[in-house]
Amino acid sequence: MESKIMEQTYQQIANTLLNIIQEDWKQVLLYAEIREGYKKVYFYYYPESGGSPIYSLDIVEIYNMVESEYDRLENELYQNISRLHEEFLEQGQEKWTNLTYILENTGKLKINYGYDDLSQLSPVEKQEKWEAEYLTYDTGF
Repeated sequence: MESKIMEQTYQQIANTLLNIIQEDWKQVLLYAEIREGYKKVYFYYYPESGGSPIYSLDIVEIYNMVESEYDRLENELYQNISRLHEEFLEQGQEKWTNLTYILENTGKLKINYGYDDLSQLSPVEKQEKWEAEYLTYDTGF
């Protein structure tokens, strides 16, 4: 069961991504992980013009974005992911450890929740595993 707060948070995540990405895009794939004392959020997007996916941390350099503006928007992403996680707990739903948020430029949204304990994997191992799963094949749209 999704609450109104969850739906609003999904939309706020999309709006923040729209503000960060500096060009037309086809698809955004965002990874988020939350556990006690640890939070991580990053994303890739596929430009409308084609080509390889663009990593979120490369946006500042590629598009000469003001770093403080990027940091502010990235902080919004972290806040929205945290709000979503808290709302899941308040709704009595199973506590997820990570999620993949896939947004199409048509507005279509798909979210995959993960429940595995990822604390034993390094951040690099987790990112490589996620990239292999989500950046190398059709995400189901």
